[in-house]
Amino acid sequence: MLYRRTLTREMGLTAGAVLTVLVAIALVVLFIRLLGDVARGELANEAVFVFLGFSLLYFLPVLMTIALFAGVLLPLSRMWRDSEMVIWFGAGLSLTQWIRPVLTFAVPFSLVILFLTLALNPWMQIKKSEYSQEIKSRSENALVAPGLFAESGAGQRVYYVESLNPLTGIVRNVFMQSRIDGQLGLVVAREGIHTQLPDGSRYLVFRNGRRYEGTPGQLDYRIVQFERYWMRLDPVATGARETSIRQMSMTELLDDASPPVRAELLWRLGVPISALILAVMAIPLGFVNTRARRSYGLVVALLLYFVYNNLLSLSQAWVAQDKLNPWVGMLASHLLMLSAVVVLFYLRSRQHSPRRRRP
Repeated sequence: MLYRRTLTREMGLTAGAVLTVLVAIALVVLFIRLLGDVARGELANEAVFVFLGFSLLYFLPVLMTIALFAGVLLPLSRMWRDSEMVIWFGAGLSLTQWIRPVLTFAVPFSLVILFLTLALNPWMQIKKSEYSQEIKSRSENALVAPGLFAESGAGQRVYYVESLNPLTGIVRNVFMQSRIDGQLGLVVAREGIHTQLPDGSRYLVFRNGRRYEGTPGQLDYRIVQFERYWMRLDPVATGARETSIRQMSMTELLDDASPPVRAELLWRLGVPISALILAVMAIPLGFVNTRARRSYGLVVALLLYFVYNNLLSLSQAWVAQDKLNPWVGMLASHLLMLSAVVVLFYLRSRQHSPRRRRP
């Protein structure tokens, strides 16, 4: 019992530390990717942190699976290095007796992953789609990105701003081209700012600039110099809300027998199942040669994880393309890895059995 309590506590601390590191890395990678979308004018500035949360939540089940795998593997490897496993085997206990405490720790972890994949992530996808539609329906100033030309209004307007003050919302050195009823208009201003009136109408206010109006190829251009130029920004029509398989609830997935839906169901159930199998697989993989102080099991564990993850992805793709039966795709990769678990337990138990050590 002392070993089990110590192992459970160490597994919890290790899994928490690994998950924290993985989440930090994922946040940095996703944040850089979203900043690139903002720089290209594909995403509004105020949507960065919201989309960052949505993206992190989508990848969280995979991160938790890796954290659980490492949380079981690393403490057991330490016990091998510190010769604690020698005491365990010397007491007449077998390696399979670690399965129960490991599953006691892993099952709640896997249930959380199951909740994320089956309930929370579909809800998150719906909210993400609704928020995307809301961002698209906002005023056109959300499309303006410093240093880039941004097109809006179905090609009726093109913007360019040199710089943007994120605290005040003021843009410097503004250029805007608009085409209304075939007439070209150009606005050049020193600065501009977005303004919303109490009645909810939105305007882009240019200051200290000029407006050129006319028809290309003709000389009858009109030049207007202004101190302030108000241009109303109408909401953008976004149409119906986009729907995808990722937004479907568990009930909807079970009622639909189409291959893409079955593939999505395979993935949602496969991630928590793989977390349990990997947690048990980590027991024999934690072996460390106490004489050489080396652990080839860590390398094998890394390879097995990537093989398992690729098998799940491959099965999902084949089921979605109707090249593989859904039940075969659901069971094949898990049964294959369960077979690998049985083989690893057999090899480790046979290697450290009392009969093999008997002279």
